[in-house]
Amino acid sequence: MNVQSVTPFLLIIAPFVIAFLLEALVIFFFKLKRLWPALGISILINLVALAVLYGASLAIGQLGYHLNGLRLPYPVFFTFWWLSVIVDGLLLQVFSRRSDARKIYLASIVMNTLSFVFLYLFISNTH
Repeated sequence: MNVQSVTPFLLIIAPFVIAFLLEALVIFFFKLKRLWPALGISILINLVALAVLYGASLAIGQLGYHLNGLRLPYPVFFTFWWLSVIVDGLLLQVFSRRSDARKIYLASIVMNTLSFVFLYLFISNTH
């Protein structure tokens, strides 16, 4: 196996790994968890959020929206962002029981805004 055969796989996985790290840093800086537990929580939360967003994209596709990469209508994009904020906030509440709900949802808003902006910039600059 050489580097050229692994490159497409890395180009798909790398942006998500960076987004997971960004979100773990937000959890850490909001003092919800220490860094290593924050990384594990970030990975778990994002995998659940990706599954929920995938289900939402299937439902939205049934409504007649054609999901074509970066050409999402703004209402769909903001619905995905809002849904991700809610899922992340709910799961963060499970993992950070002693933290204030406002602090958790503020962290969720910051996490998802950073991730969505990063992934948008990455995808738009590589395609």
